[in-house]
Amino acid sequence: MQYISFYKERLPFKPKTNVVIYFDVTGISRKLYYDALYQHYKYIESKFHSGGLEFCFLPKIACDMDLAKIYHYFNPQAGSNDHVPYIPYDDRDLLEYVVADYDRERMEPGLIQYMGEDFDEEDTYTYAYTPIPRSFDDCPDEFIARYVSEHGVARNLFDVGSAAAVFYDEAGVPKNCEVQCEQAAFERPSFWHSLSRFMRNDSAEQSRRETSAPIEMPDEPSVEDMMSEVQILVERLRQSGVGEVALQRLFKPTKQLSRMTVRCGRIFLTDYNNMEIRMHPLSKALYLLFLRHPEGISFSDLPDYRKELLRMYELMSGRDSREDIRRSIDDVTDPTRNSINEKCSRIKQAFLREFDDSIARNYYITGGRGEPKKILLPREMVSWE
Repeated sequence: MQYISFYKERLPFKPKTNVVIYFDVTGISRKLYYDALYQHYKYIESKFHSGGLEFCFLPKIACDMDLAKIYHYFNPQAGSNDHVPYIPYDDRDLLEYVVADYDRERMEPGLIQYMGEDFDEEDTYTYAYTPIPRSFDDCPDEFIARYVSEHGVARNLFDVGSAAAVFYDEAGVPKNCEVQCEQAAFERPSFWHSLSRFMRNDSAEQSRRETSAPIEMPDEPSVEDMMSEVQILVERLRQSGVGEVALQRLFKPTKQLSRMTVRCGRIFLTDYNNMEIRMHPLSKALYLLFLRHPEGISFSDLPDYRKELLRMYELMSGRDSREDIRRSIDDVTDPTRNSINEKCSRIKQAFLREFDDSIARNYYITGGRGEPKKILLPREMVSWE
């Protein structure tokens, strides 16, 4: 096995062990492999996915992206009819993060996969590097099967040397089926379906672990359930090799902050096409409390604000039981409980659903450990109606 290292201080994303990235520092694969990778991308992706791996061929991902949605995620002030600029992409961008003493001229196109922290040096991340054989464009099946067998997080799912792929049903029983590229693309669950299924299972497991814990009423959605499709895609790009620096360079997030209007308990961002930020009533009441106190509030001092928060929550909760309302306020203002941290996470997510963190950090509740937590947005940009 060959290895390649990247500088930690330069690589603009945190690597993940289950992501396999197509890597080409010479550009010669534009003639050798690009046609095959584009033509059979869904099929190749499905095979890696069956082995517990996510295949990342960035030129194809960039080609398939809904650029308008992503552009508006980074530029929420843009109108629906605004021109979306062409986003250039070069799949050799990762080259600038390779350690300086690596012999780049001898590297052939291949796949790289993060090995994990146990393999890292103090200042570098270590990746396994596997060259792609010249026969790949004619017969990618055997290479992919061998790769998944050696590097995947699952057992070998393929019969190497056979035209049939081996898949497993939900009970773990293998089943053979002839797979053509189109069939594999059709049968493979989408990225969104797989992710949502994982989230549902994770939530169910969380519920099973916490059956003995008191249930907060009313229930609020989990942070994962609140994620938007665009946000998930941007996060996937970050984790698949398009790092923070590249995203900032490609999509050039706006530096223009929007004014905020609070109207009848609803939150609107005036200069972002009057976008409404939606939150559960308890999270919204907590957010408005911090918005009313630009000096900030320490979590340890939250009991002092219980009456003020209670009045706001009563107005917008829509709940009949005053005892339930009081219990919710007692929980969220108790600094020994985790409720306040959960609410702040949901408040943060409410903004991250709509635009990138480089913008959102000015709107959600933030602050260092032991410091008063506050909202950074200048209060002259906030109006109350």
